[in-house]
Amino acid sequence: MRKSLRFSVSLLLALAAVAAHADGTLQPVPTPDTSKMAADAAKKIADERAVIDKAKANLVGPPLAQAYADLGALYARNGFDEAAAVAFYDATQVNPSDGRWYYLRGVIARKLKRNEDARANFQAALERDQIYLPIRYRLADTLVDLGDNTGARKLLEDTAREHADVPVVFAMLGQLALKQKRYADAIDAINKALKLDPQANGLYAYLADAYAGQNNAKAADEARAKAGRGTAALDDPLVAGMLAKPQETGSTLAEARSLAQQGNLQGARDTLAAVLQKTPDDVEALAFAARIEATLGNQAVAQTYVDQALKAKSDSATARVASGIVAEYAGDDAKAYDEYRQAQKFDRKLPDSWLLLGNAEMRRSRYAQAAEQYRGLIALQPDSATAYAHLVSALTAQGKCDGALQAINSVLERRKNDGDLLQIFVRVASTCADADAITRDIALEHGQALYKQRPDAANAAALALALAAHGKFKDAQEYQAQAIFEATRARNPEAAALLKSTMQQFVKQQVPDRPWPVGHPYFKAPLLAAPPAVVPAPAKPGN
Repeated sequence: MRKSLRFSVSLLLALAAVAAHADGTLQPVPTPDTSKMAADAAKKIADERAVIDKAKANLVGPPLAQAYADLGALYARNGFDEAAAVAFYDATQVNPSDGRWYYLRGVIARKLKRNEDARANFQAALERDQIYLPIRYRLADTLVDLGDNTGARKLLEDTAREHADVPVVFAMLGQLALKQKRYADAIDAINKALKLDPQANGLYAYLADAYAGQNNAKAADEARAKAGRGTAALDDPLVAGMLAKPQETGSTLAEARSLAQQGNLQGARDTLAAVLQKTPDDVEALAFAARIEATLGNQAVAQTYVDQALKAKSDSATARVASGIVAEYAGDDAKAYDEYRQAQKFDRKLPDSWLLLGNAEMRRSRYAQAAEQYRGLIALQPDSATAYAHLVSALTAQGKCDGALQAINSVLERRKNDGDLLQIFVRVASTCADADAITRDIALEHGQALYKQRPDAANAAALALALAAHGKFKDAQEYQAQAIFEATRARNPEAAALLKSTMQQFVKQQVPDRPWPVGHPYFKAPLLAAPPAVVPAPAKPGN
């Protein structure tokens, strides 16, 4: 059974939780009538409720809110929405800074047809979380049902400007415009949605109605003939997680890290819950929990974990690195820089401190200092291609591309078959003015071999550089075009823009003087930031 996040937090949070109980802001979560359920199913719900209730007795702050949310999820997935509504209400009272619980309160309120309550909760969630896009869409739906079409339109138009690559927002704008008989706007928005997601052929029915509203019978008939059942869908992992059957998770910090590396952040969260239930002051687990929450944009929760970790062990390098990461996500570069330096004072064998401090130096244009940090990283991770990519970038930014070439050649002497390191060599040798003709010929040979083995965007772009270094700009443009296409198909506009900047140089028959464009993260080292949206790839036929 999935276990909730449980551990002690600071005295301040404890006093706040006590005050909440004293003021009566928490409501007792009712025990629903399970008499009509199968005996085994009813017993399972009762057993899970007992486990959660037992855990709540020893929790305060965010972990207590999580326990109430777990209780709400238990009842929601079994159809007991009234009890779920109370549980999520309590979660928001215990931790009012976490937008997730307001959002799920809104979802439950919608199921209970309490639209005013849903609107208030979705608005509260949006105030706390501007990143999670489903909040906006459910709020817009609610506003429409409440008759506030103007408010819904403004919300969707603002979202469309910020997220012009998301088909759902245009589909909703189109349907709203159709409802308001703004047929030209409806046609424009629905066509944009279909361009972004051609599989959403159910939208052709709305498009047909919009054309019919303009008395364009021919266009309406053509659109209706294309209508299918495909929809422009938006991934909503919070609701999916609430309604899904809990999965077995791990029970150790190592397992939590493994799950995170696999991209299963919820599994990592649940595993950390089990770890922290047993050892509430486990600094390593608290620090890792902070990093996960910061990655997901839950800044207030992340800071709570960091504070608890530092309270338990102020000289923990791991906790200091986590504190720096949380500061980065909050936009506080100065604090992050200081925390990384503190981390190195406490433990010089922690790779993350060298990487992150090196990135901080790059942001300050202190390239020599950044290179020293990356050398420290390489000393700890001598076979890491990423570490060498950072080092050669810092050296190139210093104007020392010859040093970058020497660095990558030195590691290739013992790792000559490492494709990632060879790609870095191809990039450096093809762009460094100090590379001789023989070196550039070798780079071209390696670039061709790498592309033959793995014809992906990165190897295509590296081969393009090698071809440009030999004056073959037309061929370089063809491979660069492939890389741009791959980045665009992967919905990575930032990568596509960087690749296009290099393409412009090829068109002008210019050879770049850096292994990656000047705006690449290796050079710019932007502050860590939570992902801008939770949006799935377009559905594939048959899915």
